[in-house]
Amino acid sequence: MNRRILSRVALLLAASIALPLQTASAGTCEVSPFVGAMIPANTLLLLTSAGSYIRMKTHTIYGLDVEHSLSPRMSLGAVLATGTGSMEVVGGTTALEIGSTAFIADLRGRFRLMGTEDDNLGLVLGVGYTDFNSGLLDLAHETDTGTFLGRLTGIAGVDLHGRLTDRLGLKAVFVDRIHVSGLSASGLTGPDNVEKTQNDLCITAGLTIKTGH
Repeated sequence: MNRRILSRVALLLAASIALPLQTASAGTCEVSPFVGAMIPANTLLLLTSAGSYIRMKTHTIYGLDVEHSLSPRMSLGAVLATGTGSMEVVGGTTALEIGSTAFIADLRGRFRLMGTEDDNLGLVLGVGYTDFNSGLLDLAHETDTGTFLGRLTGIAGVDLHGRLTDRLGLKAVFVDRIHVSGLSASGLTGPDNVEKTQNDLCITAGLTIKTGH
């Protein structure tokens, strides 16, 4: 009887010790201010017969990433960012470069693929909102001659977490922001108007501040 009672007590003690270890990362929150670059991989709009195209160029972005742990391996996060760059407009022998501002809002899920709780590699998947403001797009919108498409964005990539102290760390993120070709304008339809999926390669790095238990 005593052995049975002692064994049960030992099991309870082991469970009470193991449970906090298993759930130590659940419920924690990481706030990460970041800076980086968003690099468009494809042309925004291409008119093959006219030899014309519109293309976004690299935008420098900065923002805030807030990630909340749901379990030791899974977390859910929100990302808000803005940045500046330019848009290249080429028509025949004429080329213009117009200033542009990017806006990003994402909801992302993360699954830890390998590593420890403090230093690890994670898979990132999510959905987001992408928009660009420029003089050309603003004019097209105000005159009802065109609009920016592709605001609804799919997100896929990886990130790296590294520990500096108990509360501070580093976070590097590489994601592909996938949306439809981003411009619709009056008179720009037909077989020579080539539309394709837009891929914005987004690379960011920042300092992570851990809160919670």
